[in-house]
Amino acid sequence: MEIQRLFQLRGIIMKYKKIIIFAVLLGVIFILFASCSSSNLNISSYEYRPKEKSLIYSADGELIGQLYNENRTYVELDKIPKHIQEAVIAVEDSRFYSHSGFDIIRLIKAIFVDIKEREFKEGASTLTQQLAKNLFLTNEKTITRKIKELLLSLQLERKYSKDKILEMYLNEIYLGQMVYGVQEASLRFLGKDVWDLTLAEGALIVGLAQAPSAYNPVKYFDKAKKRQEIVLDRMAAVGNISKEQAQQAKGEEIKILEKKDNGFRGKYKEGHQHFVNKVVEQLIEYFSERIVKSQGRDIDREEIEKLALYEIENGGYKIYTTLNQAIQGQALIAMKNGIKGLGVIANGALVSIEPSTGKVLAYYGGVRDIDMANKPRRPGSTIKPLYYAGAINEGLINGNTIVLDEPADFNGYKPKNYGNKYFGYVTTREALVNSLNVASVKIMNYLGVDKALEYIKGYGISTIAKEDYQLATGLGGMTHGITPLELTSAYGVIANKGWYKEPYFIEKVENSNGDIIYSVEEQGLKTEQVLLEETSGQIEDILIDVVSRGTGTSARLSYYNGGKTGTTDNKKDLWFVGFVKPIVTTIWLGNEDNLELNGGSSASAKIYKNYMNNILKNQLIKKDELQPVTNYQDILTISILLPDRDIQQMEEINEEDIADIIIPSKEYSYFQDRIVERVTIDSSTGKLFVEGRCPEENWKIKIYLRGQGPQEQCDSYHFFDKFYEFYNNFRPNNNELNNWEESYNYNYN
Repeated sequence: MEIQRLFQLRGIIMKYKKIIIFAVLLGVIFILFASCSSSNLNISSYEYRPKEKSLIYSADGELIGQLYNENRTYVELDKIPKHIQEAVIAVEDSRFYSHSGFDIIRLIKAIFVDIKEREFKEGASTLTQQLAKNLFLTNEKTITRKIKELLLSLQLERKYSKDKILEMYLNEIYLGQMVYGVQEASLRFLGKDVWDLTLAEGALIVGLAQAPSAYNPVKYFDKAKKRQEIVLDRMAAVGNISKEQAQQAKGEEIKILEKKDNGFRGKYKEGHQHFVNKVVEQLIEYFSERIVKSQGRDIDREEIEKLALYEIENGGYKIYTTLNQAIQGQALIAMKNGIKGLGVIANGALVSIEPSTGKVLAYYGGVRDIDMANKPRRPGSTIKPLYYAGAINEGLINGNTIVLDEPADFNGYKPKNYGNKYFGYVTTREALVNSLNVASVKIMNYLGVDKALEYIKGYGISTIAKEDYQLATGLGGMTHGITPLELTSAYGVIANKGWYKEPYFIEKVENSNGDIIYSVEEQGLKTEQVLLEETSGQIEDILIDVVSRGTGTSARLSYYNGGKTGTTDNKKDLWFVGFVKPIVTTIWLGNEDNLELNGGSSASAKIYKNYMNNILKNQLIKKDELQPVTNYQDILTISILLPDRDIQQMEEINEEDIADIIIPSKEYSYFQDRIVERVTIDSSTGKLFVEGRCPEENWKIKIYLRGQGPQEQCDSYHFFDKFYEFYNNFRPNNNELNNWEESYNYNYN
């Protein structure tokens, strides 16, 4: 029955062939002339620019992100195998090289079929028409769209060569699984570049174009295989290949990638989402500025950012970043392992920066969509070194300055030490090593709140609120907090001899032609000296002690490294910031909902330790400036005269005038003029008391400056004292004397 209808249709076409052709041509000519004045359909000034995805690379050349609306990698025609070119022409448009944009024979046939079926059923589009639709139109099935398609295809033929049109088509065509073009489809389904495809593989890819979803080889391989065989038969029919070649290709085994196993989750490599987003943020800012300059008019900010994002996702840029993929890999392992045991709600962030340059070497924002590496959190005690350094820099204190650690009231603000334990007189070094709250607040108060926050801002901290101008900020009690990114950069000042280097993510951006359009030099990165080199050296030395013998011992490495722990109320934030010269790292643990974690800041310190040990083991940083540990506990306990005591005005030194303090042995010389010693003397002679030789009742402890006590020992009693003692020890008592007299008298008689 169907064959009979086709013969009837053929008879009608043949009978009225000339009339039909003339009518169609007349209609086309009328449409063309009527439409020529339409600026919307005039592409004389159009320049083809493919919507090509932009690629983001790590510093060591690994692909870590892809930005696109249409997932496409553009390739020139000479890189596409001839058999693929021939295959697409054979099945899609066999008269491609002879028509001028549309195929009149296919068009007439399609018109009659559509009229007969009373719907748009028969396709007659040439490759050029399909390209015109993909570039300029939608997929709506209307006469209006078809007319526009015809007009645009004619203009494309006049504007471009046949080879260029074929090249454009092979790159624009949608082939399923969110991929466009033969190169991206080859990578997705076969795991190889298009220029490496065999005849069989190329035919399979070409066959997808007719119905990408229906022929999806991952889900429906049998259907895709049948379509491939149709393509091969058609190629043989038009003489591109022999029947033997077609049969051989049909028998070739084809391995389809079930899933493209490249470590990607969507548009970014797993674990790199937040770093990629930071890169995109910076690029949007850059392209927005370009758009504003080029437009020369006021544009809504939201519209500008949409245009900028469109440019990024379709411009085919190559973005080279600062991320060290090897270090990032260690960061992901350390965080994944370190969070275990902290509860199901636990999240974390890690940021590593090269302090000498500001390069962001590793960046992990957590397991969820919110980027916790860029979200302010209360810093706890990690803020302390920032204003300690400020006070040292102002010449108000040094690491050996004595401060009294005891309960104190600062106009109603009453900070407390952890566990309500107080140490009395301590050096500022020990106050920071043991993270003593009261002593630290005293130092901030001595520096002044305004000055302290001025320094904190100087480290690059941008989240200071007006409510933060209070002493509670000295213990991390901030309105918003500090982001792990900015805290890492702040500690970078200490590791970089007092110089602040603004952190950055992008090294350079190249356009599709390989031209550098954006580089680190254009970013206007801030470089500023915040601390004197001597100051940074002092605070670095103290922070090394924090790790060696203070609150940060869980972060000890085989090389001396500095760092500071931090914990907020109810263990909502667990911090550790650590550094060696080449790399500064912040570890934050917590969760978005401010819920309590199982653990303390030692958990963050342990993550840092494991992370750094693997970095060192794999030689991912230079060790030239690292010093191997020889002794974690090289300290002394000494007694000193308090700083406010003037020995010249004192008759003698009492216990309330001195303090017992712990110092590193290398700091002994600093205190040598104020070191005191407790000396046991003979109170009657003022000489050194010698047990067994001096009267016990003369035993006394007296305090002297070291070296100024008596040198002569109490080596003998006074003559009369010795005689008296001898007499008392050897003269007989009364009973013994009477007995002796009686015995003597009896014997005498």
